[in-house]
Amino acid sequence: MIKTHLSRRLHAILNFIPEKSTIADIGSDHAHLPCRAVQEGIARKAIAGEVRIGPFKQAQANVKEYGMTDMISVRLGDGLDVLSPKEVDTVVIAGMGGELITEILDRGEKKMGADTTLILQPNIREPLLRGWLSEHGWKITGEAIVEESPHFYEVIQAKHMASEQKLTDAERMMGPFLLRNQTPIFKKKWTNRAAKMRRILDALDQSEQTDVVSEKKKDYLRKIQMIESILNK
Repeated sequence: MIKTHLSRRLHAILNFIPEKSTIADIGSDHAHLPCRAVQEGIARKAIAGEVRIGPFKQAQANVKEYGMTDMISVRLGDGLDVLSPKEVDTVVIAGMGGELITEILDRGEKKMGADTTLILQPNIREPLLRGWLSEHGWKITGEAIVEESPHFYEVIQAKHMASEQKLTDAERMMGPFLLRNQTPIFKKKWTNRAAKMRRILDALDQSEQTDVVSEKKKDYLRKIQMIESILNK
């Protein structure tokens, strides 16, 4: 059987899917991830959810082409609306903003059980997503970072816990697991990010010094100092 092609980003997500799980890939696009997860024997069954009709039809075609219609259900709908309560044990939401991911999780809370594993890949606003997880009874249990030039992508795995997971400002921004294992890609991302913040700070110095600008400068300076102190340890 020809295996579906996965990008580095999707491979990183695949690596976090528990063995013999039943997964829902929300915003599945062409269903490449669930197809590969089933092909590899990682997932027993999968649901590919898509809100847009074009990708939904393409996902249906791909699942049929790979002969997986008995193991992968392609469904048209918004977020976790495509699921019945506790229908799956693993939920993947990838390739969208952190704020949108939190909205999907908020709306679909009743669809998940106490043993649900989340695998999330926000394109932006990762700190917002980590904060939401810690405040809503989810513990971050693993992270990865990959580069697909010019972008850096972070993958977050989380599971339910009885109490709130306390995150420091640095852990919220940069990731608790990523901080503990600072790979060259991690260092490259945050070196680039600090340099970009420096340029923004320089531009703000040339602006009219209103209260709003002053607060922005303080925030950027605080973040730059945090990043540089971590990278220079």
